[in-house]
Parts: sequence; C-alpha cells; structure tokens
Amino acid sequence: MKIEKLNTDNLRGGVFCAHGKPKSEEMYDQMEAWLDGNLLRGQIARADNGEVAGFVLYYPIEEAPLDVEGEGLYMVQCVYVKPEYQKAGTGKALVEAAMADAHKNGATGLAAEGFSDRINTGFEYKPGAFFAHMGMTATDTRGQGTLYYVGFNTEAEPPRYLEPDFKPKPHMEPRIKVDILDCRRCYTFVHNRNLVETVLAQVGEDKVTLEVHDQNDRAAILDKGMSTGVFIDGKLTFFDGPISEDDIMNAIEIAYNARLRATDR
Repeated sequence: MKIEKLNTDNLRGGVFCAHGKPKSEEMYDQMEAWLDGNLLRGQIARADNGEVAGFVLYYPIEEAPLDVEGEGLYMVQCVYVKPEYQKAGTGKALVEAAMADAHKNGATGLAAEGFSDRINTGFEYKPGAFFAHMGMTATDTRGQGTLYYVGFNTEAEPPRYLEPDFKPKPHMEPRIKVDILDCRRCYTFVHNRNLVETVLAQVGEDKVTLEVHDQNDRAAILDKGMSTGVFIDGKLTFFDGPISEDDIMNAIEIAYNARLRATDR
C-alpha cells in the first residue's frame, strides 16, 4: 500500500463519491481551486496493483464546510476506504498521513467527526471508536456525532460544534415552506437537494414553497451555525446523511395535513 499526497494531477482518479455517484466537472474544478489555494489537502491510498483504495480530505478548520469551530487545527471532512481494502490498516494509514501533513504544514492538531452506530443508512460513517483507537480525544458531542482531535503542541485547543442559530422566515398559509441549507462540498448534500427539488415539483407550488440558502462559504456557516439541513414548516427535519424521496414526501404530507387541521379549527 502506498500513500500519496493529493494534487491536481491525481484528484480526478483519486477522489470519488463513496456511493458510486459521479462528481461533476464543476465540483472537480472547485476542488482544484481549493487545492491551489491551500484550502483543501488530502492523501490517497493506492494498492500494489495501482488501484485507488481510499482517500482522506481535510481543511483548515477555519475554512471547513462543517458545523465546527476551532483555531489552528485541520479538520477531516471525509475519509473513505473501499470495502475490499477495509480492515487492513488503510484507514489508519490515511489518517496518520493526514496528521503528519497537517503537522508539517503548521497546524496545531487534527480533528475529525466520528459517529455512533447507525442502522441501514447506506451511508459511510467512520465510527468514533476508529478515531479513539488512533489516540484522538473526544471533545464535544451532538446527537450521534462526536468530535475527536489530537494536538501537536501545547497551543492546540479542542474543536467544538457550532450552536445552530437559524430560524426560517414565516410564509403564507396554507402552503408548507421548505428551507434547504445548501452546502455543495459533498455529493451527499448535492444529492439531498436534488431529491427535495424533485419531490417539491411533484407536490406542486400550490402546496409547498422552497427557499434555498447558499452555505458554500464559511461566513454563511458561521452566521447560521449550520452548513446543511432541510427544514419543513420551520422544523429541522433532515440533518445528517442521505435521504430518500419517500422520506421527503412523508414529511411534507405530515406537515401539510397538520396545517390543514389547524386551519379547519
């Protein structure tokens, strides 16, 4: 197994969606710009046969497209190993390479988000035990997610989750309002927005209205305390991971029927 630094030459072959979905040229172009601007760093694991076995992506935490805050750290956005190369130390090697690169690049430490067990989500989450096993310390927990970090010097301070501070604006009854916090730095978030728009087109503008909030820069994330999320009728309904058309349709129907009952009174 060979670990190589992510660059513009190996980006398209080395970074891909864990769901097997294609990344658009626009997304690769944006990642190239982040690499050139030192806003994105990464490592690729390549098997002896030359095949890419996995990769890790990480940002300066001050620029991370995630709901976290901190100073001087690098924050892992994604670490993925193909199933056939798992349980062979590939993930550990990738994170160790990220630690070494972050340290060399002047970071005070490396942070990552691990999750408790999830059942049948179809989504690749790294369990918190993986990062704990690598000697990283748990610092903050929100729902099923926990932040872990390792400091490289005495200046390192633990990362924290941002406090959500977004309240959707009211709308004209009886239509249901859907708000999407749209961060396009991960295929899952792009996929979720496309699904929501597909379902809303089926439901019709007489029943539902959509407002999209661009969360693709750090200032917008800090302003709302969130990078992603789907609010239905003012309630945060979907937050982490992929969603299905049935999930969205059922949530809208529940909210719409509740609105009709309230209007009838």
